[in-house]
Amino acid sequence: MLLREMFSPIGSPKDEPEIDWLGDLKFFIDNDTKTLDRHFFPAIDRHKDYVGNPNAYKIYIRPLEMCKEEYCKKYEIADPGEKFPKEKIIELAKQLAEEQEKHIKNGDYED
Repeated sequence: MLLREMFSPIGSPKDEPEIDWLGDLKFFIDNDTKTLDRHFFPAIDRHKDYVGNPNAYKIYIRPLEMCKEEYCKKYEIADPGEKFPKEKIIELAKQLAEEQEKHIKNGDYED
């Protein structure tokens, strides 16, 4: 099949861009002050008591789920369970915990 047969100049109506749902959720969290204040700064404060603990990521799971609910409601995201499976939320929680661990160790949250 020739390339021109696969793609039209305007694209196919079936073409849907792949959405990085976790990346989009993280962007939402990072750029929404209310979300940071309400969900993440309290989690970071709890994390300070568990620096170095490999299970510290668990502190971020519930805040992530709450943010996911707010995100899905705000942007009317259908099928959030499909787009944000528990395994992916845990993966993002581990990433956040690792990032925050570095900030905590650097003293970035000291008053």
